[in-house]
Amino acid sequence: MKKKVIFIVLVLMIVPLFLAIKFNTGAKTIGEAINPFGTNPITIIHEEKNNKGSIVFSYTSEGNGLYTAVLRKGIGGYRTVCSGVQGDIRLVSSKFDISHMYFPNVEKTALPIYFGVIGNPDISEVKIIEKKRNIEEKAKIINADGIKIWLVYMKKFQGSDFDIIGLSADGKQLIKIDGNISPYYAEQKPFKGYR
Repeated sequence: MKKKVIFIVLVLMIVPLFLAIKFNTGAKTIGEAINPFGTNPITIIHEEKNNKGSIVFSYTSEGNGLYTAVLRKGIGGYRTVCSGVQGDIRLVSSKFDISHMYFPNVEKTALPIYFGVIGNPDISEVKIIEKKRNIEEKAKIINADGIKIWLVYMKKFQGSDFDIIGLSADGKQLIKIDGNISPYYAEQKPFKGYR
């Protein structure tokens, strides 16, 4: 009987300790979540909130790269579940008119997304066309700190072949990019994300 009591007491001590550690591992702010060690200054230029967290766009410390992170907020704070950097966005977007990057499906997020920077000031609209079924979606245009970012949530799409079209205000096609996201495909099962 004494062994059972000791066992129950141990379990009652270990379970709350485990829960406290598990749920108290997040960062208190978005800035801490995307720059956990505070070593590289990052300037947040836009937070795109959605029903499953946030997509945060920021400059890298050099000021020419676009760091993008997908965050989830839980009981213990913010956690980065997916992130990536587009280097020298001003050069790439001005040379090619539009930059593009794809984040695949990750559990418990609003991913997958396709996004990039618009470098050509004449482009006022971006749309994505799925080649497989000829489905299209107009991108949301975000004006953030002098940069135009385009963003499309890819939940309704299938496959890995897409056209990215940049249009002028009067609907004239200014650029067409073959956006192949292979080895990913838009409808694939979610990844676990960062731990």
